[in-house]
Amino acid sequence: MWSFLQSKWQSLIFRLLFYFLASMLVLALILGGSFAKRFKPHVQNEILPNVDRYIEYLIADIGNPPDLSVAHRLAEELPFEIRIEGQGVEWSSSPRLRAVSSYEFEAAPKPYDNVYFGHHRRDQYLLVVQQDYQYLFAIDNSIRRGSERRHWLLFVLLGTVLLVLYYLIRRLFKPIGVISNQVRKIGEGDLDQTIEAAGKGEIALLAAGVNRMSRQIKAMLEGKSGLLLAISHELRTPMTRMRVNLELLEKSDTQQKLIEDIREMEALVAVILESEKLNSSHAPLIFSRIELDKLVTEVVQLHPCRNRIEISSTPLEIDADRMRLNLLLKNLLDNACNYSQEDQQVEVSLRRDHEFITIEVQDHGIGIDKEELPRLTEAFYRPDNARQRDTGGYGLGLYLCKLIVNAHAGQILIESEPGNGTRVIVKLPLDNS
Repeated sequence: MWSFLQSKWQSLIFRLLFYFLASMLVLALILGGSFAKRFKPHVQNEILPNVDRYIEYLIADIGNPPDLSVAHRLAEELPFEIRIEGQGVEWSSSPRLRAVSSYEFEAAPKPYDNVYFGHHRRDQYLLVVQQDYQYLFAIDNSIRRGSERRHWLLFVLLGTVLLVLYYLIRRLFKPIGVISNQVRKIGEGDLDQTIEAAGKGEIALLAAGVNRMSRQIKAMLEGKSGLLLAISHELRTPMTRMRVNLELLEKSDTQQKLIEDIREMEALVAVILESEKLNSSHAPLIFSRIELDKLVTEVVQLHPCRNRIEISSTPLEIDADRMRLNLLLKNLLDNACNYSQEDQQVEVSLRRDHEFITIEVQDHGIGIDKEELPRLTEAFYRPDNARQRDTGGYGLGLYLCKLIVNAHAGQILIESEPGNGTRVIVKLPLDNS
């Protein structure tokens, strides 16, 4: 619950709602305290000056000893309920009036001698003691209750105003949520959508700025990608001519080394071209139904290190791009074999986990430092120069693997520890629709 509130607290709308609710609570406490203070009977300041002399006349009319018929007539005519106790008299004009002893009273200030006031729930009481009799008057509160209803109506109106104000401000700030989502999509590489914000205020200007930034980033990336593709395409032709001319020369160690270098350059250009294709939203995958266990077996059988690769799989089918999955498996096996000794086994496992198919490639080689794991799927990143000299490559294998997995809406995870080998885990969704 606490973590949920912490995450929600980052939302401007949530904080705005919290502030409004807090304001309403404080307002309710203030008004409630004001109502309570106003509703509390101020007998000594309000009731007594107005009814003391009137009560004396009523008691005089009732008489001493009291004439109960007169008391009954007065209770029917006036806005009072009356109870009389003393010297064998215990009379009440209403059954809801209980014995005087069941109420708590406070003595009225001077000069109101033998007068006491109290309240019970929402009723106000005035007790007058004369000679041997006690006269209890329950005062009509209809006026005060009408005032109370008006105050509560005022509170409801204030709450309604605050609620309307909240929705108006929420509508005003709604584009901020859209802008936040768009910025997140820009961070994820989606640069095609734009933010629609009407008006000429600060939020509209902010939305226009984000749109402009998105277009500029997209143009910059497309320019970089186009330049890279153009250079790669242009390099293919001269490299092919060089390799053909070298193969026509007299056989020698130098000739073979030059041919190998050119083939390596051709492989690098091919990887760059494939990477840019996968990075482009205009190069859709070619999906087909694939028996993944058989594809894994085929890739392993054609791999140079097939004799030390162990397969653990069950029959599984998936909708995917066969050529790209073939390249994914080949690159993962190349890395596992290159970074382990010739006498160390490489394990490939294939299983189904809920809505995903999981491919794991485990080697028992030199491993990788934990600090370097987050950067392994970056283009041209190499953990260190010594490994580059020993194993060759340009740091594009895992980068290409990440692009293939992302294109299939999957996940790639790498676990490693120096001296204990590396495990690459690929999760591909069963449903790519």
